[in-house]
Amino acid sequence: MRFPPALPHGPVEEVLDGVFFVTGTAAMGGPVAIRFSRNMTIFRRGRSLTIVNSMRLNDVGLEELDRLGKVDHVVRIAGFHGLDDAFYRDRYGAKLWAVEGQAYAKGFTNANVRPEDGYLQPDVWMTPDTELPIDDARLIVLRGLVPEGMIYVDRHDGLLVSGDCLQNYGVTDRYFSTLGALVMRFMGFIKPHNVGPGWLKGAKPNKGDVRALLDLEFDHVLPVHGVRVIGGAKEKYRPAIERL
Repeated sequence: MRFPPALPHGPVEEVLDGVFFVTGTAAMGGPVAIRFSRNMTIFRRGRSLTIVNSMRLNDVGLEELDRLGKVDHVVRIAGFHGLDDAFYRDRYGAKLWAVEGQAYAKGFTNANVRPEDGYLQPDVWMTPDTELPIDDARLIVLRGLVPEGMIYVDRHDGLLVSGDCLQNYGVTDRYFSTLGALVMRFMGFIKPHNVGPGWLKGAKPNKGDVRALLDLEFDHVLPVHGVRVIGGAKEKYRPAIERL
């Protein structure tokens, strides 16, 4: 199986005790590629690593990853992500986890593809009752045309790992192409502490599920798109969530 290539990315950084974060590149095809940034989160339990929002790393990045431990699990929470999950299964024999009802489909056709017809099948279909390979963590499912997961970790004063739901693009960064910056700004993505506009349109989530995030106690958010939010996250996201 051929895997998408590694695109430019930064270093693997520890942002909380046992929690690591990498920012790199996402690319959308077409006559002219649109590039913007995306993030991957890594949890360490002893020498066992769990990747959330996978992103293929280059050789230098993989060496950094291997120094942390062994990738045993890859958890897919974002219904429109998962392109690099198969790479980590192939390289490390990692177990793949995905939210029940999601499909591994090319591009943004997920809403039209049944899970059993996707090009890849996970080892575990997750529900809110599934025991995760992350300490003190549970899955929150946001219902919609394309189901979306959030991981809530009940330590570090509360941590949410988000797919496309909670974003934090205050400004564009070095992983944006010129066209990517123009398009994403026009579409309303470049706003701090935002609910993803493209996700709202494409996934058609249950907005009550999103508003219920404010019932949780969380101080930090690690989004798949935008800058990590360490400290005060709940109040920073409150206005965007309440606007729903």
